[in-house]
Amino acid sequence: MRRRPGRPARSQKTQHIVAAFIPALIVVLSVTGFVWAHKPVEVVVDGRSTDLRTQARDVAGVLAELGVSTDSDDLVTPAPETRITPGMSVIVRHAVPVTVAMRGEMTQLSVIGKTVADALTAAGIDPSAHLAVTPTLTTPLEAGMTITAPDAFVRVEQQRRSLPFRTVVRNDPMRPIGQRAVVSKGERGTELRVWRVIVTGGKPGERMLTATSVVEPPKPRVVAVGTAGTIAQLVRVSRAQTASGTPPQGGRRIEMLCTGYTAGEAGVNHTTATGDRVGHGIIATDPDVIPMGTRLYVPGYGYGVAADVGGAIDGNHLDLYFDSFDEMDAWGSRTLTVVVLD
Repeated sequence: MRRRPGRPARSQKTQHIVAAFIPALIVVLSVTGFVWAHKPVEVVVDGRSTDLRTQARDVAGVLAELGVSTDSDDLVTPAPETRITPGMSVIVRHAVPVTVAMRGEMTQLSVIGKTVADALTAAGIDPSAHLAVTPTLTTPLEAGMTITAPDAFVRVEQQRRSLPFRTVVRNDPMRPIGQRAVVSKGERGTELRVWRVIVTGGKPGERMLTATSVVEPPKPRVVAVGTAGTIAQLVRVSRAQTASGTPPQGGRRIEMLCTGYTAGEAGVNHTTATGDRVGHGIIATDPDVIPMGTRLYVPGYGYGVAADVGGAIDGNHLDLYFDSFDEMDAWGSRTLTVVVLD
């Protein structure tokens, strides 16, 4: 019986090559697949960072791989069931068991935080209330530590405060010059202040002002000053007396602080409170001390008339008008015995 001729030798060689290639391909695929399955992940546990490559499917698997245990009080971000993706960051903050002692009560807490201040916040205590806490607010938390807060509470106090009224001077052309009349007496106002007081161990601590409000605004005292028979006429007479060097006759003497002002200064107008134009001989006074229209003699300045007021002129203070800055600067500030003529 004749036998069939075998396959060509070339064909048999090809089979051997294919048989050898398949196992090698399996090995390559298994190695590359293993490398591909290891995903880079950063895990931060209580502030300590670890980088690893993992085949875990979810966050819980990564933590198990590292031997990190957690319970319901701990904070895990993202959630344990979240699938792992390359480059993911997993953060774990373990709750710290502490005891807060206050008002004779012991409160057990599991705190997600770093310091005693965080534990007080978790206990519902304001750490900014300046309480004498033991240990101090910046002390790092440790498992099992006891934090003692004094018996303290916040007390709110209200205080009514009287507000002064101001005096308003108004010109009255129907009254003789210099005559004064009180149109309105003025009334003091009331302000309400709210204070916050921390009471520790029964002893009040520092008072902190938290709010103010005006309950009743003050009403000004209004004074009418007569301007009939113009101030300008009196000023002209005063200048003539000054030029003649006539000494004052009679009058009462009073010690006054005498300063100077001139037009062009900040806040200085070219007209006075009585409506007259400023000029040498015009003197600003406190109407409660020297009424408008009063004639005065000031040594070194001459005669003048109380015809102006100013916010800074209070009490025994006169402000003398000068026609130039040089004259005003040369005068400066002097305390003199002034003669009140009217």
